[in-house]
Amino acid sequence: MPDNIISITSRLQNYLEFLSDLGFKGFDCSGKTLETLKSWGQDPFSRYETLHDIKKELRECRKCRMAESGNQAIMGAGKPGARLMFVGGWPEAEDGASGRPYSGKAGELLTRIIKAMNLSHDEVYISYALKCRPAEKVEPAEADVRVCCRYVLQEIDIVKPDIICILGELAASALLGSQVPWGERRGR
Repeated sequence: MPDNIISITSRLQNYLEFLSDLGFKGFDCSGKTLETLKSWGQDPFSRYETLHDIKKELRECRKCRMAESGNQAIMGAGKPGARLMFVGGWPEAEDGASGRPYSGKAGELLTRIIKAMNLSHDEVYISYALKCRPAEKVEPAEADVRVCCRYVLQEIDIVKPDIICILGELAASALLGSQVPWGERRGR
């Protein structure tokens, strides 16, 4: 099956699972309903053409509980077309202040790792599976992760990295779509 079909199918499955988690039991796909959706300007299969398009939507996003925390959504940063992309779990407090991913202590470590690879931030792309920082002591629900993960999946689709380095268990679960323990995934 071509990659784009697999990608579309996977995204559709995630979206339908999210709707199911919200309590939806069925869908009215009649011509009248589809016309109503179009009149609202809601294309359920919209795709972003550029990273700027994603960033624009993130400013207005209120699709999951994480957006209720009042924290700023953090868009990925770096080189479009980068060969290497890092994806972490969610933003830290320092990221909200700077508006950029990995701005705090974790960012200092990541910067040292990137430099040790003889690369710079201008040569990689860095993002998060969740775009908003959860409220203190609140663990993101699986439904929140599925909704928010669509942004990073589209960032991946636009950046088209050769290698994705997953940083942490939440990012691994979000991108790989399974709950395999982190220890079993490490190094793969």
